[in-house]
Amino acid sequence: MEKVITCSICASTNVRKFCVKRGYTIYRCMDCSLAFVWPIPQDAAVLYSEAYFQGKGNDHGYLNYDRDKEPMRKVFLHYLSVLGKATSGRRLFDVGAATGYFLDIARHTGWTTYGSDISPFAAREARARGHRMTGGNLREAAESDFFDVVTMWDVLEHVPNPRATLAEVHRLLRIGGVVAINTVDMSSLWARLLGRRWNMLIPPEHLFYFSTANLSLLLTQTGFQVMEKRKIGKKFSLAYVCKTLYNWQKIPLWETLAGLVARKPFSRLTLPINVRDNVFVLAKKT
Repeated sequence: MEKVITCSICASTNVRKFCVKRGYTIYRCMDCSLAFVWPIPQDAAVLYSEAYFQGKGNDHGYLNYDRDKEPMRKVFLHYLSVLGKATSGRRLFDVGAATGYFLDIARHTGWTTYGSDISPFAAREARARGHRMTGGNLREAAESDFFDVVTMWDVLEHVPNPRATLAEVHRLLRIGGVVAINTVDMSSLWARLLGRRWNMLIPPEHLFYFSTANLSLLLTQTGFQVMEKRKIGKKFSLAYVCKTLYNWQKIPLWETLAGLVARKPFSRLTLPINVRDNVFVLAKKT
């Protein structure tokens, strides 16, 4: 008997096939608009090896994680300021912390830093920088009701069970603590214009595709009160932009250009991009 596909946010079975990407089928809930890969791949964690962070992934990942994130420094500093005004405490836990780039910035601005990452390589790198790290299972972080802030930068779309992840985030936070989430927004004009050609449809990296409405619903269901929602702009290295274009379009020229502009003097070139398909949500543990 074929298993009924059920939306993990609204529990509707009114689900239809949206598209097939990279051999994975993406479905969409007709009631709350959540899109998701089904079935969830069981081996997605193997993607996040050293190759993912060091430019050796064929059609995913970064050229050099820290270098590719450097253009985001001012953006991270801005949101750390926002978080500092939302809470009086300074214990911060970053889910999907990778090699610790964001945690480095947080520590330098006065936060006590903790984190997790599903990649053993990335977790080792962050730990070597002095951050307290656990693996990808948040249950390993035993400090219930302990943290003032949990951050999830470009993470929630990657996890195989967003509801369970947010339940663990709720456990980690003290009453009144806040979670900051940045994720792709399928309700954005850019995503709706591109439809099945939207560049953020990249399974098995991205497994879930939220709208601002269904993400707010999920947060409410898991014990949070949404305080703020806004579009978030980003800055990228030119090399990372070219690598992303190659991953999306598979045009060899983009891969060649990515290799060229990754070298000096071009490696410092950055590009601000805001097609308004990324959303920032701040929510408080109630």
